[in-house]
Amino acid sequence: MKKVLGYIFLVMLAGVFVMTGVNKVTGAEMMIETFESFSYPTWTMYLLGALELLSAAGLLVPRTRILASGVLTFILIGAVGSHLIYAQYEAVPFPAVLLVATIGVLLVSLRQLEEEESMEMVQA
Repeated sequence: MKKVLGYIFLVMLAGVFVMTGVNKVTGAEMMIETFESFSYPTWTMYLLGALELLSAAGLLVPRTRILASGVLTFILIGAVGSHLIYAQYEAVPFPAVLLVATIGVLLVSLRQLEEEESMEMVQA
C-alpha cells in the first residue's frame, strides 16, 4: 500500500510539472509576463519548460528519479528566489510547496539507493 501511494504521489507531482512545463514551452501569456517581470530572457522560459517536462518523465523512472528531482529542486529554488527578490510574495507558496515535495522525493530516492547498495554489499 505504501508503494502504491508513493507512485500516486509521483504521478501527481509529475503531472504538475507537465502542466507548468507545457505552459512555458508553449509560451503561455502568464509565463511570458512572469519572465518579463523578472527581466529574464525569453529563452530561459523555454529551457526551464523543457527541463520540467524531461524531469517530470524522469520522476516516473526509478533510475532517473534522483537526477530529475535534483534538477527540479534547483529550478524551484530559483523560482522561489525570483518571486521573493521581485516582491511577488503571493506567488511564493506554489513553488515553495513543490520545492518541499521535490526535496522529499530526492531524499527518499537517495535513501532507497543507499538501502539497495547496502543490501548488495551484504549479499556479496
